Amino acid sequence: MSDVIQFPEHDPTDTPIETLVVAAPAGDATAGLVVIGVPSGYAALEAHRAIGAGADVMLVSDGVSIDDEVVLKRRAHDAGHLLMGPGCETAIIGGIGIGFANAVSAGRVGVIATSGTSAQEATVLLDRFGVGVSTCLVTGCRDLTDKVGAATALDSLARLATDTATEVILLVADAWSPEVARRLLPALAATGKPGSVCLMGADGVASPDGVEVHPAIDGAALGAARLAGARPVIPATEPTGWVSAGHVRGIFSGSGLCAEASAILAGRLGRVVSNAPAGDAVPLEGDEVVRGHACLDVATAAREHGAPHPIEDPEHRARLLVDTVADQTVAVVLLDVVLGYAAHPDPVGALAPALSRALQARPSLQVVAHVVGTEADPQVLSDQEAKLEALGVRLAPTSGQAARLAAALVRPGR
Repeated sequence: MSDVIQFPEHDPTDTPIETLVVAAPAGDATAGLVVIGVPSGYAALEAHRAIGAGADVMLVSDGVSIDDEVVLKRRAHDAGHLLMGPGCETAIIGGIGIGFANAVSAGRVGVIATSGTSAQEATVLLDRFGVGVSTCLVTGCRDLTDKVGAATALDSLARLATDTATEVILLVADAWSPEVARRLLPALAATGKPGSVCLMGADGVASPDGVEVHPAIDGAALGAARLAGARPVIPATEPTGWVSAGHVRGIFSGSGLCAEASAILAGRLGRVVSNAPAGDAVPLEGDEVVRGHACLDVATAAREHGAPHPIEDPEHRARLLVDTVADQTVAVVLLDVVLGYAAHPDPVGALAPALSRALQARPSLQVVAHVVGTEADPQVLSDQEAKLEALGVRLAPTSGQAARLAAALVRPGR
């Protein structure tokens, strides 16, 4: 059975053009922010217009060429503005969550992330650890490549350096160039604020004084919380028995947690393929049929076909889950469930029929999940977790722990 992600074709000209100027009280941090969500052919033009009008830009639209991204970010920098994106779907600015954001407490840690789901995981963990979030800015997934050169990340660091509410900086990078990281880490140290960094899959990356580097989000979030004066711990998640010699298949709502899982699994299980790889994971090519250990980001495929984002509409994830469990070599299914503003009102409820049928049809199958959310989210974290537990799903307290548990369940001799 194929695990290629398939969507109905969609005409992008049918997509309404939406450019939203966020209106806010005088002095509010979101005043002068323009949120742009238009078909990709219009996105760069709209962003240029917004920068020219003197605004910061949250560019939700994807499909912008990397050349246009470089030009836009250079222009925004020269004008003293910030361009987040392309593909920026999450932000917390002035205590206001924009796009896919969770209800987290205000606090002392400023977050800069390359993708939305990694930003959400980081902010949710900081909320759980009791230090809260001052600001969350998302750069776009290509920002730390050699060609873009961390343009938005550097501008974001400059913002947080002068933000009196930010005492500690947490930086999360899904995809990153070693050369860019070597320039970015000293820039973080130069802010004068302690920093904790997740470079996914990083191994032995040197860091300057005042900056610590971790290979996964939970370690970096723990580091940031401790730098902010908290003493949090993450409960250990121990496997209760080896499933069988089989494969792990991750089905994710976004690129950030998919990348993190691919790096963790590759470090423990060997070859892992992914359409959002990190660490030693191998890129999945086009419509290649998935075999072996794999992590699939449904959001990437959805954008390519003009389909709804899986955080809003889990239908395609449910469909892919059915196809996945039909592959008898798959022993463990790994899932994220993302809560928050603009997310589906009951994501577990939407996935439950497919999960229930899968577990009934294959009693030996294990499903491991992590819910990205808080009790204050509209969907309520404990309600969503209870529904998963009732289905027989194993829960993990962080996305990294979920991937480690999934790997342990199929690895003999641990």
